Amino acid sequence: MTDIDQVEVLVIGSGAGGSVVAHELASRGYQVVVLEEGGAFEFEAYGQPAPEAMRRLYRRRGMTPVMGRVPIGYVEGCCVGGSTEINSGFWHRTPPEALLRWKSRYGLGATEQELAPHFDWAEEMLGVGLSQAPWPPSTRTFDEGARALGLGAFEVPRAAPGCQGTNSCGYGCPTGAKRGMSRSLLPRAVASGARIVSGARVVRLLHARGRVSGALIRARRGGEERLFRIRAEHVFVCCGPTETPSLLLRSGVRYHVGGTLRVHPYLKVAATFSDPMRSETSVLPLLQVREFWPELSLGGSFFGAGQLAMTLSDHFPEGRAALSDAPRMAQYYVGVRGTGRGWVRPTALGDDATLVRYDLSDADLRALSVGLARLSQLLLRAGAEALYPSVWGLGPIRSEEQAARWLTEALPKGALSLVTVHAFSSCPAGDHRALTAADDEGRVWGFENLRLADASVLPDSPGVNPQGTVMALARRTARAFAER
Repeated sequence: MTDIDQVEVLVIGSGAGGSVVAHELASRGYQVVVLEEGGAFEFEAYGQPAPEAMRRLYRRRGMTPVMGRVPIGYVEGCCVGGSTEINSGFWHRTPPEALLRWKSRYGLGATEQELAPHFDWAEEMLGVGLSQAPWPPSTRTFDEGARALGLGAFEVPRAAPGCQGTNSCGYGCPTGAKRGMSRSLLPRAVASGARIVSGARVVRLLHARGRVSGALIRARRGGEERLFRIRAEHVFVCCGPTETPSLLLRSGVRYHVGGTLRVHPYLKVAATFSDPMRSETSVLPLLQVREFWPELSLGGSFFGAGQLAMTLSDHFPEGRAALSDAPRMAQYYVGVRGTGRGWVRPTALGDDATLVRYDLSDADLRALSVGLARLSQLLLRAGAEALYPSVWGLGPIRSEEQAARWLTEALPKGALSLVTVHAFSSCPAGDHRALTAADDEGRVWGFENLRLADASVLPDSPGVNPQGTVMALARRTARAFAER
């Protein structure tokens, strides 16, 4: 890469959005270059112990803090394929209610009928479907608890055909059964002529008079870190919900950028049962309870020794003794839609630092409290002996009477240890210009050739895993560009 490199289409980011754009445009004959800040890894780098996997595949080793009255830990990928390499592979289509809300409030014109063929295509590419193997103990137990309470629990489709139950989703699937972008769309894009450059961080977009001319990139070449310039006729920014607004703001693109962040806050609950949960040969629990949606949902979380230890750390020193029961433990979550709001900003400390804030709303706190009560009741009905929520000093919960307290009381904000793997809405799209950063087709207001295609453009919280929505909207954006 030199300062005279010229490309037709520059795609910044290789996650769910960027990979779709690269595949769609390369297959139509465009000259496409994809820049990815993280590294490119083969199968042997996947499924490694947590510290090594997080060093290689995660942004900031999985420790991105979201500031606020209740701090939240944000986890995202930083590698070729982005967060699709480290997520569960769970798949949802956009709820019709969300599309109607986005249309009326933000002017995002995507309809359920229009997006259906894009979802069909993505599901075929990723092999989305239900598990073909018998449910693992953690899933069967959750189902029993839901039935005992008269709740409907359904299996969530996954982009993991042929899953072999290694329980390594969060560390990169070592078998390739889970189809992250590096194992699905990106190879097809490369076969169509796209070029992927890993280890390349975009420092600034270069632009003047409403047109982007290229980007300034920092990358290592010949053993040393250098700055490069790449020229581009068209640019798609697909860096994700925190890095897309950070890059735009560093580049002086500010209109409705970075000030409307939304997240799905999650509270974890580690549960001890009488029988082994077999984490070493099990995929995470596959069911969700949606009776209380859109305010909250209940489901299963990763439960390897490292993930359990993080939750049990909120119960020190009792949690240390409880970790000896890890073979009999599984982990579940309470997830809420997220009605609070936050912001994303680059810091003045350098080009690598991004500040993120989200203020948990009273409605969020109420939903988390009720959700903890409901999930605890479900797990106790399923035979759990002790529950350890990610709330400092709260627990273990051993009875439904203890759990019912949170139906009417609010959890203490200062004791919550929340996480999120879903963030969005930091650069909302839609034709209502007074509320959005980009138009209905993802083109940034005031620019001819700058587009966005990632979770940042979702106008507000969809209430479900956003990967499917991101991919469908990204394909819609890429096709609108190609057919303009």
